[in-house]
Amino acid sequence: MITCFRFKTKKRKKMNPISGSGSSLRIAPQSKIESVTTEAKSSRCSRILDVALLVVGAMIVVAGVLTLVVCASSFNALGVAALVLGSACLGAGLSRIACRSFCSNLEAKNIANTRRLSGLIEARDALTSIVSINKALLQKLAKEIQILENKVIEAELDLLAKLDENEKRLLEDVRLVFSSYTRWLKASEQEKLVLKSSIRQTGASPSSSS
Repeated sequence: MITCFRFKTKKRKKMNPISGSGSSLRIAPQSKIESVTTEAKSSRCSRILDVALLVVGAMIVVAGVLTLVVCASSFNALGVAALVLGSACLGAGLSRIACRSFCSNLEAKNIANTRRLSGLIEARDALTSIVSINKALLQKLAKEIQILENKVIEAELDLLAKLDENEKRLLEDVRLVFSSYTRWLKASEQEKLVLKSSIRQTGASPSSSS
């Protein structure tokens, strides 16, 4: 029984670096398929080791109980040692199973959190790209608005210049019309005076002849 326990403890010592190598393989930059295969192998080996520890521990405990019950009192020390070793194997197997279930739950939570984090990172990257695109569009719109404002200012200045020019032309035309009208009035006044003088002369000539 003691030799069997030593053999199993050797296997346990041998399996620890395997499980450690599995965890290191997850951290190392390898392909996804190789990491999944290595993790599956390590988990299978660990489960086999746990079952073996439980079976060996149960066998050692049974052997110790049988030694205490059946054998003579001189073998009581051997039975007690077998009970202690079997209890240790059972405790180790149960503790490994409990720790594995706890670690699997933690690993599942870690995977879920990693996926959530990757989703948040992707969403952040998408939002960052959207913000950069919006910034570029806003800059482009600002440039276009500035160009339109410059065009509007140029159009306003052009219109004001044309209005001033048209106003000056209209004023000049009004002055010309007014001056021509005043000349026509003066000419008509002179014609009236000439007519009046001619009428007076014609009216004075018959009276002088009589």
